[in-house]
Amino acid sequence: MKLIKFEQSGFILETNKGFRLAFDIGKYTLIERLEGITVDAMIISHIHPDHFSLDQIKKLSPKKLYVGSQCKEVLGREIFPFEVVEIKTDSQINVGDIVMDIFNVDHGPNVSAPVKENFGFLITADNQKIYFAGEMFYESGIDVTNLEVNYAFFPIGGFYTFGPEEALVFARKFKKIEKIILMHYKKNPETRDQFLKLAKGRFTVE
Repeated sequence: MKLIKFEQSGFILETNKGFRLAFDIGKYTLIERLEGITVDAMIISHIHPDHFSLDQIKKLSPKKLYVGSQCKEVLGREIFPFEVVEIKTDSQINVGDIVMDIFNVDHGPNVSAPVKENFGFLITADNQKIYFAGEMFYESGIDVTNLEVNYAFFPIGGFYTFGPEEALVFARKFKKIEKIILMHYKKNPETRDQFLKLAKGRFTVE
């Protein structure tokens, strides 16, 4: 399994069989950076443009796009060269050779435009597990106290999501995390250094 990190909360997961799934590659990733990159499928956690951007979706040219009802409403009746698949909280889906458990997470009180859905994902691929927290502000979603994962993606930007301290408190509730990958700190890059200092000697962080 290979993970490629992009700006904000975006990344691409490529399985050993070569299936490529993109997550939340939004407006902070320049179109030029996606030149020559294609994916088999793409999934979006919620409607905010730093996660859901039609220009970036079209550039990646997935065969299937997995979105919640709020994003699907925005797409409307336009005809796209990809299939739009609606996803729901508390469900499990198979995307290629990847299994994904979908759950809702709390975006907190500072969101100017309320979101109907704000998904997190528990991903199983190539016998490895990835926990993707999405835009989590308050601890929410699935119970992690007995959860062992190879990778945990945590937002640390503050205001709209966890800050460094809240993310570390949450991380310590997992039974085991092999590696933490930080995200959602584009506007507040200093929070990455803050988390690295807090997590030193406790977690492996990328």
